[in-house]
Amino acid sequence: MKRALLILMVFLLVFGTVSCTSKQKLYISGEYIGVGEGHHGPIKVKIITDEYSILSIQVIEEYEMPELAVIVYEEIPKKVIKFNNADVDVVAGASYTSVGLINAINDGLSKAAINQ
Repeated sequence: MKRALLILMVFLLVFGTVSCTSKQKLYISGEYIGVGEGHHGPIKVKIITDEYSILSIQVIEEYEMPELAVIVYEEIPKKVIKFNNADVDVVAGASYTSVGLINAINDGLSKAAINQ
């Protein structure tokens, strides 16, 4: 009986703690354009957010070398969406393009961010 009561109390504590926490709103829902400087020119992205997360990142204009840029444009947006921020590592061998893309994403997210 004591064991059942203890399990019930632990369950109530855990459930009560989880249900009391609320998600923090990070962004204003919408579409945002960001621009960063790549190795061969500007990189422009379109970012879609809801109040809590980054939903998509699309490169809409760029002038980088396709051989290097394709992996950057595939990998970095996936990581940014997964971690819900642009604090991600650059792609080895394409650091200028990576930094330009990350800067473009940060530019767009700065427009979406709720100032706290």
